Formats: sequence, C-alpha cells, structure tokens
Amino acid sequence: MYMWTFVLTTLFGFSRATLITSDPSRIANSSYEFVIVGGGTTGLAVANRLAVNYTVLVIERGENFADNEILNDPFMFGAHYKTTPCTSTVISTPQLSAGGTRRRLPLYYGNCLGGSSSINGMMGARPTFASMNAIEALGNPGWGWNDFLPYMQKSETFTPPSPLQVEVGANYLAAVHGYDGPVGVSFPRPFLAPALQSIAKNTTQIVFEEVVTPSPDMGNGFSGGHFSSFYYEIHFNETLQADRRSSSAWSYLYPQTQQRAGLTVLTGHPVNSIITSDGGGNITATGVLVELTKGGRMRFNASKEVIISAGALHSPAILQRSGIGNATFLRTIGIEPILDLPGVGANVHDHVGLYNTTFPLDPSANTTNVTAGTQTLYGIVVAQPTVRNTLELKDTLLRNIFAEDTVSAGGVVNSESLATQATVIADAYRIDHPFIEIFFTPGSESLAVAAHTVLPLSRGTIRINATDPIADPVVDMRYLTTEVDVLAAIAAARRISLIAATPPFSELLAEDALEKAGVPGVNATEEEMLMSATPLLYSYISDIHFVGSNSMMRKELGGVVSPELLVYGTTNLRIADASILPLSVFPHPTLGLYGVAEKVADMILRAGPHRSSGVPSFDLYSENFV
Repeated sequence: MYMWTFVLTTLFGFSRATLITSDPSRIANSSYEFVIVGGGTTGLAVANRLAVNYTVLVIERGENFADNEILNDPFMFGAHYKTTPCTSTVISTPQLSAGGTRRRLPLYYGNCLGGSSSINGMMGARPTFASMNAIEALGNPGWGWNDFLPYMQKSETFTPPSPLQVEVGANYLAAVHGYDGPVGVSFPRPFLAPALQSIAKNTTQIVFEEVVTPSPDMGNGFSGGHFSSFYYEIHFNETLQADRRSSSAWSYLYPQTQQRAGLTVLTGHPVNSIITSDGGGNITATGVLVELTKGGRMRFNASKEVIISAGALHSPAILQRSGIGNATFLRTIGIEPILDLPGVGANVHDHVGLYNTTFPLDPSANTTNVTAGTQTLYGIVVAQPTVRNTLELKDTLLRNIFAEDTVSAGGVVNSESLATQATVIADAYRIDHPFIEIFFTPGSESLAVAAHTVLPLSRGTIRINATDPIADPVVDMRYLTTEVDVLAAIAAARRISLIAATPPFSELLAEDALEKAGVPGVNATEEEMLMSATPLLYSYISDIHFVGSNSMMRKELGGVVSPELLVYGTTNLRIADASILPLSVFPHPTLGLYGVAEKVADMILRAGPHRSSGVPSFDLYSENFV
C-alpha cells in the first residue's frame, strides 16, 4: 500500500498531510482561498504549487485509484487503457470517414485523480520552438519557447540514459531537461527492443531519402525533420525495482515529499457550475456548486480564485452551465447568459490517429530484441517529418484558407480566427515544424507503425446537452473537414505503407503482412485512398489530444482566456488545462501541460501575498490521508 497518514518533517514534529476524501460532509464547514475544478493532469500540479502558500480545494469527479496496478504499471497501457477504472468515454457526433461515410468515435479521457495522465501512453513529447512562437503570435506575450521551456524543466526530473542505453540508441541533451521536479521522465529500463529501434531508424532514413535525420533530443524544440528513440513519463522505483507511471497524481499528490497541509481533495463528485457575482461590469467567481452523487448539491466558496481544470471536453460545459458562453446558444436551451463569450466550446480540435494497423512478424524475427517481450510501450522510435519531407504543400493552401464552412458550423467565431491560425501555422511549417508524426511499436506477434497529424486546422464544437445539461456534452470534432488535414492524413498513410514495404523493416514481417494489415498500396492515388474505404484511413481514431475549446487568444478571434489564463470579463476565474491551447502544439500533451500548470501557478504566486487565514481543520489520523 502507498498510503501515508502523516509526514515526518523534523525529529520533534509532524506536518499534516494532504487530505483526500470522497465524503463532502467532512469538509462542509471548511473555507478555501482557491477552488480547483478537476484533479487531472494540470489541476493537481497547480494545486500542489498553490497549497504551499494557500488553502486549496480540488474537486475531482472521478475516484482515487492510488494503488491500481493497471494504472500504475506503464507496461499495461497498451492492453488496458480503454478499459481501466479511470477511463471514461464521450461518444462524438457522426464524423467524416473514407468514401463519404460517417461514424461516431469514442473520445476517451481520464476520469480519476491524475486524469488522462493516469491512462495515457506516457510519451515524453514537447512542443517546438516554432509552435510556441505561433502561440505567442496569436496575442499571447510570454508564451514563446524561451519563456515556456523553464516551466517544463521545473516540472521534470529527467534520468539520463545509462552508457549501455546510449550504446544501443538512446540520446539526450542535458541542457534542455529539468532534474529537480516532481515528474519522473526517463528511457525504460532495460532499453526496449534495441534491434527494432535500430531497424526502424534505418528504414526511416531510407524512406525519407536521408532528409529526416537523427535528433540528439526530441525535446530540444527542433524535432521537425528528425527521429529518435523516445523517453517516457516514467520513473524507476528503487523499492519495487521496476518502472512506474509518473502520472500527475503520482508526481504532485501522493508522494510524501509533495504533501501539503493546505490541500484538500474531494473525489467522486462532479461540479455543476461556477457561482458568480457581478461587480459592476466584471464577473467575480465566489465558489462552485457540486452535484453530490447521493443526491443534492453543495456549495464550496473560494475567497481568492476559482480555477477550472476539467479538461478540454468538460471545461466548456461547466462554463456554459454557469451562463458563460455563446449567449444565443445559451438562451435557446433556457440558460440566462451572464457573460457572452462565443469562443467557449468553439475551436476544439484533435489529432487524427492512424493507429489500427499492425504487421504480422516473420517467425524468425520473434525475439525480445524485436518484440520487447512482455514490456512494450507505444512509440519507442518516433519520427517527425516536416511538410518538405512529405509533400509539396503550397503556402497558399493555408494562407488562403476557406473558412465559411467552419464558421457556419460554429467551429470558429469568424473567418478571421481561422485565417489567423492558418497563417501562424504556415509560418511554423516554414521553419520546420513537424507535419505528421510516425512511430514504431513492438508487439509479441506483430509490429505497429502508427501515425498522426500534428497541427490540424479542422475545428469543432462542444456544447452542453440541451435536454440534460449535466449529461456528457455534445462533441462534434469535425475531423478532416479542411483540405490540409486530409492531405496530412494521406501523407501519413502513404508513409506507413512505404515503411512496411522497405527493408530492413520489411524483412521483419511475414510475406503477406501488408495484405493482412490492409494498408493502401504504395502507389495508390489520392482518390483511391479516399474513395475506396481503405482500412487505414477508414479506421482513423481520435488521438485523445483534445485542445482549444477555451482558447487563449485575442477575444475578437474567439479567445476565452487572456495570456494570464483569466476568463475574459472576469476578475478571478481562470482555466488551466488543454482547453486553453489555441493550436495543437503538443504532439503528446502531458509534459507541455505540466508546463502550463507551472506557469499559471507561478503567475498567481507572483501576484499575491503568501498566506491568508482560513486553513481548514484536519483529522490527523483519518484513513483518508494520503
């Protein structure tokens, strides 16, 4: 068991620990300076930093699974992430597929302490220099790469690869990492499938004609046009002598070193809405209204701020239930708007994932140097080719984007918004931002080559259910509704086919591997790939990287929050999760989201006094201490 009742801080005294409880009556009479809605990836990180100086309440709709091995063992991800006790699903509206067909997609998210960091693939990806400068260009001073990197470093304890790991393919740049943060980041031990890693890298260079080259570190801000062995959000547990998942919960909440006397976490109860007052033009958040699972509601007050960190699927729904959002839409479902912000729930987007293709192994290749045995992780080798590496994409396709369809569907608030985003994306591509990402995954009887788009321009909507606002929101991701996204998906599918047909990778596969995998022919035309219901394109899935539904950009472009992550028109309501990202700049979001959490916590701590009164009472010997 990993449960503790207190933290020994000196030889003569004890420090009260973080309180975790699912019983709201235990904290009914407590007061808090900050209330954080959501105990996921960013919520727990922000809470940890603020609770050093303030009293903080985190309200998480999911449960506490501190000792669940399906979540904690990183090598169980591939087989179980869709069925863990932490995994929940929103079903999308019908989405475009090959041949003009439509199908509903499951949109998975983490619904427990740690959120999606408790069920993700743990891939240690970072944004690029070009992409963070694109975020800044959308009206967000202080969010460029040079300003943002220190916050990612602050969250991280990176374990450099051993000499043996370096010998078989690991690499890193010491200067870009952090070494004293809560989140463990490392290459797996032992290094997985070294023969496959070498073959994947060699094949990548051949397929891309030597223009996609090895990277000294994919986290250095210049990953476009490079490939590398990948590191993960895992750490080595000395007691267990095993790798463990470094979720937000196991980084910022559970460890003894992260205990906070001022921190209370309430699990198992969803937040209905934010309670506000009108201070003469600006809205002030005064607390939250919680739906109790056994019936009824309970209010919790915040004397300083309310921070929404419920994730890109659910944060806009909470705002809308609170009367904050598109006023016209809110009135149609009987909610009186208190703040007209049309961008709430707009601009949402996600990577298109081509993940459902595996190639049967030739029996002679079935060795642990290729399959990794029972210890497998997604994407042990990753390549991030650029536009120039994949196809001749003309600037005019982005700089003269057709926006009318997206505007009419509500995906953006006006054509200027999509045009501005397309322009900064085009600028990022010009300085070698990745266009697609390809990664190689070992398996016991097959090998997977997967890919996804990196900077999609298709934009969708999230709106609360008109008949039951407390139910899951209605999510229309509008995948593949811009030409550039279709071209990116086709380019990704072509490269998967070409890799599978190219030695030395092809030499690992069974003779009929391509036929069994159902991949398109290497020379298939665009029309054949789109109209023939090619399994690879037809079976695209959500990449579970939802962003943008409360975007940080100028209000006139549909922005919802300022560069300080304050909701426009409010004095003390912030959002800190993936919904604030106007562009999908984190190829795999978690490490970047820790940077967001560290940055917003730093902004708050720099702005305010260190402490105020109102520390809630604690039962020192409660079983709910962690």
